[in-house]
Amino acid sequence: MRYLIIGNSAAGVFAAETIRGLDPNGQIIMISNEDCLPYSRCLTSYYLGNEISEEMMYIRDKAFYAETGIDFRVGYVERVDPNSKSVLLALGERVTYDKLLIATGSSPFNPPLEGSDAEGIFELRTLDDAKAVARFAPKAKTAVVMGAGLVGLKGAHGLHELGINVTIVGSAPQVLRHSIDVESAEILTRLLEEEGYRVLLNTKVTKVLGEEDGDGRMAVSGVLLNTGEQIPCQMIIRAVGVRPNVKLVSDSGVAVNYGILVDDDMQTSVSDIYAAGDVAEAFDLLSGEKCVNAIWPSATEQGIIAGCNMAGIKRKYHGSLAVNSAVIGGVGIISAGRVNLPPGEGSVLRASEPDKNFYRKFVVQDERLVGMIMVGDIEGAGILSGLIRKRAKINVNYLNKMLVNPIVYPGYLPLDKGGQ
Repeated sequence: MRYLIIGNSAAGVFAAETIRGLDPNGQIIMISNEDCLPYSRCLTSYYLGNEISEEMMYIRDKAFYAETGIDFRVGYVERVDPNSKSVLLALGERVTYDKLLIATGSSPFNPPLEGSDAEGIFELRTLDDAKAVARFAPKAKTAVVMGAGLVGLKGAHGLHELGINVTIVGSAPQVLRHSIDVESAEILTRLLEEEGYRVLLNTKVTKVLGEEDGDGRMAVSGVLLNTGEQIPCQMIIRAVGVRPNVKLVSDSGVAVNYGILVDDDMQTSVSDIYAAGDVAEAFDLLSGEKCVNAIWPSATEQGIIAGCNMAGIKRKYHGSLAVNSAVIGGVGIISAGRVNLPPGEGSVLRASEPDKNFYRKFVVQDERLVGMIMVGDIEGAGILSGLIRKRAKINVNYLNKMLVNPIVYPGYLPLDKGGQ
């Protein structure tokens, strides 16, 4: 069997290891446009801020490809051709497969912006991105980060650790709008400001301001906001959003919505072609609908499920669960599941002490915990996310107790008579 994997991050690595464990003799070819060992993209901001070394970024050592029997190749896949069961690389090479996994992840999406060709504008998605930012950072005293999502906040953190004054500009009315609620966002914003960040919400950068440097090149000198304010800066990180890398399956017959659509085998609409990770649009555990859940645990699980099915061992993917976490100003914050239900759906349990940086919110629907937010004391968050994932019915009185007390799991859950 000839297995072809496009991408060498979480989904691709875990798929390859799973395949090798089930098929010792099959040929595994892995193609990536990054010539390096597999690493965690989640850690790029910590590498940028000199909090971890480059070696700590890697999730596998130098012997990984050889020990796993992977034929690793560097290249950019331009097109998938199901008819000939092959992929076409940018330099014209064609690679055939029996089973194909697309684990190409996602890339930054940046709307057109006047002046964005000036020197000093970066993204922070890959290790090479982080290295480029680190090389340029000594030239900057102030920076603007466009985007108040998780990538933007992490990028701002990395620059802040280098001693750069950072302004965060977000178009939404709150930070982390897809992950937390208004109350927890207010605590987080205050913590950021106390740390020395400037946070501007409901605001957009409309133009990059530039001036010629000593070499005659146009360099960033500031940004113009939709409010009319000009903010001087020497560096910009754009983190306004990402999109799945689906271009390679254009006109291939592989069904695409936002990401590549997959079933519970992680197989696409075309037989023998699978997708996993940030590029895959798979089942959501709570809604039952398909979505892209671009987090590391989902990528690893999807890679394992895809690897099993590619090797002929049937395994079903039961759905992804959104989990996000961060530490701001030494205060932990974590969310999981559906944290903002539509009006009239479910009920909310909430405990809040903003002055103590403490906040908890439990979202309950049909006697089940379906979402949670924890700020401050986040110990026990794994227990709560486990309850969400298990879809277990749970006594509301027990949840009320966990709102204001340390979260412990004794191995069982007290339930009302007749509960499940």
